[in-house]
Amino acid sequence: MKKILSIFAIASVMMGCNNTKYEFNAEFPDKFDGKIAVLAHYDDSIALDSAVIKEGKVLFVGESKSPRLAQIMIDGKTRAYAVLEPGKIFLSDSTYLAVGTPANEEFKRANSRLDSVENLDDMKLYVNCLKENYDRYKEEATGVYFATEYVRFSELPQIDSMLSVAPQHIKESKRVNRYRNSAILRSATMPGKQFVDFSAKQPNGVESKLSDFAGKGNYVLVDFWAAWCPDCRKENPNIVAAWNKYKDKNFAVLGVSLDRKRDQWLAAIEKDGLAWTQVSDLKYWSSDAAVLYCIRWIPMSFLIDPEGKIVAIGLEGEELHNKLEEL
Repeated sequence: MKKILSIFAIASVMMGCNNTKYEFNAEFPDKFDGKIAVLAHYDDSIALDSAVIKEGKVLFVGESKSPRLAQIMIDGKTRAYAVLEPGKIFLSDSTYLAVGTPANEEFKRANSRLDSVENLDDMKLYVNCLKENYDRYKEEATGVYFATEYVRFSELPQIDSMLSVAPQHIKESKRVNRYRNSAILRSATMPGKQFVDFSAKQPNGVESKLSDFAGKGNYVLVDFWAAWCPDCRKENPNIVAAWNKYKDKNFAVLGVSLDRKRDQWLAAIEKDGLAWTQVSDLKYWSSDAAVLYCIRWIPMSFLIDPEGKIVAIGLEGEELHNKLEEL
């Protein structure tokens, strides 16, 4: 009897060990063949595993005693997310979220709700949904993801209110604190603050500063946009209309592009008829001006009064015209 019990105990231990194992099969579009896929922690991007993508596929095998959120990175950019937990995990080449295990399925459902709200183009509603997801999952592995996204799109008072009662792992999250620091910087470019100067080159190579335009007795609209941004291109005719109506009435526009490709930037300027001064350092989201002004989405605009004070941000459509008419 003792022998039988001992065998049973050993088998139980072995089964327990097996229950910590995960197999993560990931698929990618053909363009990534031959590249290295890196499986890394979500919060600090420390690598857990890596493999060469062959025929659009890669396999990661490992152990996870408790669920943890990870990301797959290719060429230094995050391409997908997965919760590492025991079981078979799968990532299709057509999505950015893994499936197959309970935590991954739940994470996908939560993000599907977010996606449906995001499609409504209502930022306030989107941020509220992020907060709801955070409240629901804050004690779980995916809680840090929703905390990060909430902090990313919120202002400092709301951020600090959330963090004051957050679990310790959320308070210590590197991503969360990085975006909180961005919110501190962003507070320097809110309405009521004096503009923060920056410089970038025009298409002809001439370097221009914001201070060449702002604080000179005109109202100045600083318009952050990009040729690759559909919403920006949709908004451009509205800014053109405002420019044509007010350009002789104490109003100027400075376009700041977040493009990477010069030819696409120049083509968009010509096609959309953007007659005002345009600048760009062609650094995408890492643009010096975009970093200074903590740009999180585009189009994004800052309206500066004749004395150089920011009086409004994020004006689009009819709202822009109403504000200019008021001023």
